Amino acid sequence: MKILFDETYTSNDGKRASRNIWYGDADISIDGEYGKTINLNADFMNNLCEIIKNDLSKNAANAPTETNWYFYGSDVTKDTIGDNISPTIMVRERSDEFLTNFNISDHDFAVNIDAILLFKKDFEKRLASH
Repeated sequence: MKILFDETYTSNDGKRASRNIWYGDADISIDGEYGKTINLNADFMNNLCEIIKNDLSKNAANAPTETNWYFYGSDVTKDTIGDNISPTIMVRERSDEFLTNFNISDHDFAVNIDAILLFKKDFEKRLASH
């Protein structure tokens, strides 16, 4: 996984600062029984948590009002109608609260949504305890 961009945007009134960090080539997909699915193992979660923890520590003295991460997968899968899907995990931290969202293919939704929702819940809980 490599960092693509790390940019901070300040609102016109100067009251909000949003730091946005994009990562590429993340090993988000793994081979499943019926095709590629999103990676939900503990090592992957540990890696994401370490990256986020490290990024948060970098601007501690001048912390933005929120930080957003975008982890783009290195693999592209196709959905049923032939569109290319690049799995993405997005995380927002604001006021020590974390929100995550996953962009996934229809295939991942069909075969993996319960595991994804559980991973998401555990991931947010773990991030909040950092």
